[in-house]
Amino acid sequence: MFKYSFLLLSLYLFIACESNKTTILSGKIVKPTSNEIQLLKDEILVDKIIINENGTFKSLINIDKNGLFNFFHPPEFQYLIINKGDSLVLRLNSLDFDESLVFSGKGSEKNNYLINVFLQNEDEENYLRSNYNSSNIEFKQIIDSLFDFKNKDFRNFKSKVKIDKTSELIIKNAIQIPLLSHIENYILRNKNNHNSNISFFKNYRNIIDYNIIELSHFKPYLDYIIVKSINESFGLNSGFDYSLKLNIKRLQLINDLVLDNTIKNKLLRFIAYEYLLEEKLLINIDSFINEFEKVSSNTDTNIEINEIYNNIAALQIGKLIPDLELMERNGAIKKIRNINNFKNVYLFWSYDQNAHQVNLFKKVNLLSNKHLDFNFYLININEDYNKWIFNLINQFPQQNVKNFKTVDFEDMSKKMILNNLNKVITTKKGIITNILSITELEEFLKIN
Repeated sequence: MFKYSFLLLSLYLFIACESNKTTILSGKIVKPTSNEIQLLKDEILVDKIIINENGTFKSLINIDKNGLFNFFHPPEFQYLIINKGDSLVLRLNSLDFDESLVFSGKGSEKNNYLINVFLQNEDEENYLRSNYNSSNIEFKQIIDSLFDFKNKDFRNFKSKVKIDKTSELIIKNAIQIPLLSHIENYILRNKNNHNSNISFFKNYRNIIDYNIIELSHFKPYLDYIIVKSINESFGLNSGFDYSLKLNIKRLQLINDLVLDNTIKNKLLRFIAYEYLLEEKLLINIDSFINEFEKVSSNTDTNIEINEIYNNIAALQIGKLIPDLELMERNGAIKKIRNINNFKNVYLFWSYDQNAHQVNLFKKVNLLSNKHLDFNFYLININEDYNKWIFNLINQFPQQNVKNFKTVDFEDMSKKMILNNLNKVITTKKGIITNILSITELEEFLKIN
């Protein structure tokens, strides 16, 4: 009898142990925008979960490490905290993604609290930005008040709900980082008092460690270090711009202070992109990349940054426009270099950016009527052919306005250095004559 009871007890403990290791993510999405959910950890796909016809889903997931995950339901995403053994049930309406997201089940308390933190941060965003013109005393009083309230609320939560150290670390930083980022943006905005403001807010400027591995893929954390790197590298007499000197100093700062290679690589890559997409002088770009390669040890990133340099070097006044493939309205594919019109203007748009689309179409209709010696080429960056055509119907009666759609957006965005849709490229017999913005285009057309 004793042996039998012992076996039953052992079996029960084994099952209980296994149950604690099983991690479940399930729930329901009202009005799903896709038939799947992607769960990622540190930007690596953990699981692809199929959504049933009634919007429900369920998956047993393998968790190697507790911490921060990404829940991605195109086009929206949100952060989750998942621990081994959690049985997390979520419900949301895709039309009101963040506001409708609610959790239940084991592990729900910490996630509901985290979502509320994100929502509070969003609600405070405009209010805090509207106070960037306040005196440093007034602005600090606002920050102090919010810090006190949020920290008190979090202490109250922890007194009622037991959470592990990793979850506490994530939530604590999700509370603090947005407020600290506003301080850095305030300092940046009030650059004339740069040094005095840095001194005034010094008690807040050393709270966050640059090497929190658990937050290496948490965007607010990386964004905070990025903006702080500007303030730390900013010289009072150097002027506020993304100068070569400033950005090299930022590279050196990150290299000295950030020890974790994942965080360091992400930050260095961001600074490089930020600088390279703004700088126009190749000699400065060349100097920057020389310094970048001294501090960046990531081979893939170095190859990527050098590819950007090569594309920037190819996209210069006096060079042939990159030889890209474009789709015509009839579905035919045409090489951009085979468009042999005398003077061309290339502009870009997306049907997902309605305000930009409307303003661009109005401006092109106006300018194309005034400047008949130019041919205007509107290039759509989206994939859906039918949506593209639908957005063009009866828009352009002028003969000198032509419409194309990108065939390979990733290739085009790299070769055209398409960091925003306000970019305009002009050519003469296929040779680039200028690279400018939409607001600069009218003046260019008048004198050319």
